[in-house]
Amino acid sequence: MMRILIIAAIALFLQSCSAPKHLFQQENATIETTNTNQFFDAKAPTLVAGDKLTISIWGHENLSIGSVNSVYNSNEASGKWLVINDEGEINLPKLGRTKIAGYTVKEANYFLEQSYKKELKDPIINIKVLNHYVTVLGEVNAPGKYPLNNESVNIIQMIGQANGLSPYAQNTNIEIVRTINGSPTKLQIDLTDLMSSTYHNIALLPNDIVYIAPKKSKDWNQKIEKAAPIASIITAVAVLISVFAK
Repeated sequence: MMRILIIAAIALFLQSCSAPKHLFQQENATIETTNTNQFFDAKAPTLVAGDKLTISIWGHENLSIGSVNSVYNSNEASGKWLVINDEGEINLPKLGRTKIAGYTVKEANYFLEQSYKKELKDPIINIKVLNHYVTVLGEVNAPGKYPLNNESVNIIQMIGQANGLSPYAQNTNIEIVRTINGSPTKLQIDLTDLMSSTYHNIALLPNDIVYIAPKKSKDWNQKIEKAAPIASIITAVAVLISVFAK
């Protein structure tokens, strides 16, 4: 009788624990699966108003802001950076207000080198964008926001930065969510499929979201873990009842 009570209680508990809906898998989700070409052919992001930049001019620390070439190296937290204003401009030493929005980082480097040639001999300039991030969610060991730092980072490298997949990761269902033409769009990747290995080399862009879905077994294991204390309590109560019933 005691065993029947325990089994019935656990069954009711598990039935009451509805499985959570996974991110991007709700019934009314508006995210569409994209043509892979839209990810492979994505253009390098351009600088926009609100971007935070450091400007390094080799050999001219007095003209640099948050230089990456010396001990004056900076990051977003330190405050040693410039912000592109609503007009797309930054205020630079010797150059004054300079419009930079609309350029890629590579183009902006060349543009400023040409502009500074009037003041400096063969300037070497390095622009770093501090507020370009990729968000990693789901079954990784260290989910969070990761800076791109002007680097080309693919899906495998980003998972590595997030300390790898968790034991519950469904490596056949990894998604990149990106805003394309104003709409959130996703690309699904199967890391076990060697034929699609070229997908793994897709460069991630600022504001991309990488989501690793959990295995179905995770929901069941979590239910079992929650049910274990309940089963222990029921067992203890049943033992007490049997003792006092004698």
